[in-house]
Amino acid sequence: MDDFVSALESFGAEVFLLPTIALAEVEDPAPLDRAVSELDKFDWVVFTSRNAVKFLAKRFKVLEFPLDRVNQLLLTPNIAVIGSATSDEAWSVGFIPNYEAAESSGEALAQALLEMVRGKRVLLPRSDQANSTLPQSLRSAGAEVVEVIAYRTIAPPLDSEALEAVRQGAVDVITFFSPSAYRHLIGEIGVETLRRLSGKIVIASIGPTTSNAIRRDGLEVAIEASTTSAAGLSEATADYFRQRARLGAAGQ
Repeated sequence: MDDFVSALESFGAEVFLLPTIALAEVEDPAPLDRAVSELDKFDWVVFTSRNAVKFLAKRFKVLEFPLDRVNQLLLTPNIAVIGSATSDEAWSVGFIPNYEAAESSGEALAQALLEMVRGKRVLLPRSDQANSTLPQSLRSAGAEVVEVIAYRTIAPPLDSEALEAVRQGAVDVITFFSPSAYRHLIGEIGVETLRRLSGKIVIASIGPTTSNAIRRDGLEVAIEASTTSAAGLSEATADYFRQRARLGAAGQ
C-alpha cells in the first residue's frame, strides 16, 4: 500500500487512507497446517492473492520444518498465480510460479489451466470471504480441488473523518483492491451514498473480480487496472485523470 500511495502522490494526488479491511490468521489453523505439511501430495497450488502466499508461508515457520523438508514442499507442486504482485510474493518465499495469469477472474484462470489441471490434485488457499467461482471452474475442468482457508478478512474501525469526506463527495476517486474492501465500505455508508455521488466520485478497481462486485450494485467502475497490481491501478488512475484534463482543456 505504501508503494501505491507513493505512486499516486508522484502523479500529484492528495491521498487519504481509509482501510476498510484487515487480515487475521485463521482461528483453527489445523486444516491449513495439514495442507502445508502435505504440499508434496498436490500437483498444483493456485494462489489468487499475495496474502494467500504470505499466510501459507507463515505456517512453515510455525511448524518448524527442517530446511530440506521445506525445500521439498516448496519445489514439488506446480504453482499458478494471479498477477505480478502475487508472483513476486511467491518468489520471495521460495515458490517458483509455473503460470502467471494477468486477468483475475476465476473463469479465465481455470480456462488457461484447463489441460494442465485435468485429473490433477489442486490446493487452493484463500480468504474466508472468497467466492466459489474459481474452485467450481477448476472442478469443471476435471481437477480435484482442495480448498483451505489461509486467512480471515475482518472489518476494522473506520476513520470517521475520512468517511465523512466520502459522504460529502469531498474526494475525486475511491480505489478498491478487493470485493471485501468494497462491501465493508458499503456496509458503513450504504450503496445509495455512492449512487448519489456518482457524478462527483469516480470508482477505481484493481481488477475484474472487484469490478463485478461493484457493478452488481448498479455502480459504474470508471477505472480498472490493466494488471492486478498496485502499480497497474495507480497508472490507470493517473491515465484517467490525465485524459479527463485533456478533454476538459479541449472543450474550453
